[in-house]
Amino acid sequence: MIKIKDKKDSIYKMKELGLNYFPQDVFDVQDLTGIKMFFDTFQVDEYVLRSPDKAMGNFYYVKSFDEAVPLLKNFNDFVTISVSYRQYKDDLIIVGDIKIHKGFDGFDTVDLTARTDKEATQRNIYENPQYNLHCSLEDNKVWNIPGFSKIVRYIIDHELYDVIVEFSVYDGRYGVNKENVIITELRTSY
Repeated sequence: MIKIKDKKDSIYKMKELGLNYFPQDVFDVQDLTGIKMFFDTFQVDEYVLRSPDKAMGNFYYVKSFDEAVPLLKNFNDFVTISVSYRQYKDDLIIVGDIKIHKGFDGFDTVDLTARTDKEATQRNIYENPQYNLHCSLEDNKVWNIPGFSKIVRYIIDHELYDVIVEFSVYDGRYGVNKENVIITELRTSY
């Protein structure tokens, strides 16, 4: 069974499992060389800085290393830096949190909170969710949700049962593995 204690642990587990995600890593806030190398390696229009040790922690969009450096003082010891998903929002099909509970009786249930609009993000899906469901995977209504079959197949293929999976499904292939499904984070106990 997968156990995740914080965002750092989530990133390490996603890498270990070979999941698809937008390039990201955890850095000591003093590691300016490593942080600069990340920006140099992944040259995109926008990046995200996040607190790795608490939910809904500090969160900033930046365009460059120089813009990121003064913000590092807002983080305790570590910072998560990732390629921003916003530059791909025109190809977004669905973004949300999902948890598939593996049933002992052969029936699986799913908890899903998600949105399909282009402004949907992991941070705003709970404000006004388009889908907020707890039901069986046998329920026909879930299979009519755009992108649902892709995220379910991904979870089954990677055996991510009983884990909250923050995800996005895109019409294009993105991320480190160039796939339609992007995993943003895995959560279990935080």
